[in-house]
Amino acid sequence: MNKIIFEVYNSLLREISSGRIKAGALLPKETELAEQFKTNRMNAHRAVKELEKNGLISRKKHSGTFLKKNIDRRELEKLVKASNRSVCVLYSITPHYIHWNETSFKSLESQLASSGYSVTYKNIPSKGTRKNYISLLNEISENGASALVIFPDMEDTDFLRNNSDLLLDFEMPIFMLNRSGEPLPFDMVSFVSMDPFGDGIALGRFLKMNRCRNIIMINENSGKTFWGIKRYEGLELGLRQGNDTPGMLLENVKATPEKMSETIIRIKNSGKDTVVVAVNNAFAAKFIDAAKKEGLKIPEDYRLIAFDDNPMYRSYNLTSMAAPMKEFGEVFGRMISEESWINSFKGKVSVKLPGHLIIRDTFQLIS
Repeated sequence: MNKIIFEVYNSLLREISSGRIKAGALLPKETELAEQFKTNRMNAHRAVKELEKNGLISRKKHSGTFLKKNIDRRELEKLVKASNRSVCVLYSITPHYIHWNETSFKSLESQLASSGYSVTYKNIPSKGTRKNYISLLNEISENGASALVIFPDMEDTDFLRNNSDLLLDFEMPIFMLNRSGEPLPFDMVSFVSMDPFGDGIALGRFLKMNRCRNIIMINENSGKTFWGIKRYEGLELGLRQGNDTPGMLLENVKATPEKMSETIIRIKNSGKDTVVVAVNNAFAAKFIDAAKKEGLKIPEDYRLIAFDDNPMYRSYNLTSMAAPMKEFGEVFGRMISEESWINSFKGKVSVKLPGHLIIRDTFQLIS
């Protein structure tokens, strides 16, 4: 809906909600609406068509368009809230800025502003109680928000999971950023997600294209995290795609002190061009520090690429597969403003977005 169509639709919807247009009453003609709102008849027609799509009106040939006699008031209230074009964002009170930041918010606001939406922000009450969360959700609902978007961080995970039932009957569309890409136990929530498997494939293709043959992945210690497993599986698949590269070696190493020490000694003694792929920036920094103590320099003695782009480790100038911060906000905005996914698959959409490779000092291309 463009702005003028929405203006006509919203005006009619509020007249219906307030009772100014009575059940069974005849709606104004499209030509009358066009004149009232200083627009063309087609815009008025599309506004009325939106009411019909939402089950509020019926058309009788040669008689006109009528408001239905038996309207579900609860559904009408939902439509009124949706027409408020106000989006509430719940975000973490302890942000790490690895997967989202102010760029995500600005992108969301920009995408929504073009369709006339406003955005308000509130913190996820992860350090509070279930009662605090209920009170906050009630406030958001009573204020008439037309959608809820949640930007969590690691400290919010358990709180949101333990209270996921509170979102089951929430009356507005709900969207959440999935930081890990792992399927989450929430129903009636649509997700925009990281893509650890796809990012691994992209990195594998990049390394293969640059003729890298000796590759060691430094993975997290447990070997059980979804993102660690999927990043390695993707890396393996990306390296395997297409023609075989003679002499290619890929190894998955847990980031224990013993295993990292063994890896550093092997790099030191191998004399080969070795690329270390770190599962995230924290493990990349640990490896660089340990290797430095053994006299290894980067990128002279080995090269390194890491997943994520954590600002805490910016001083290492890591080549990183960064989260699509801007695109996260943009896609949330499109999911809300374009409405097609909401209407057809409310709470059932999951969109994976690819990361961006940022080349910095730790990985120099070899010509």
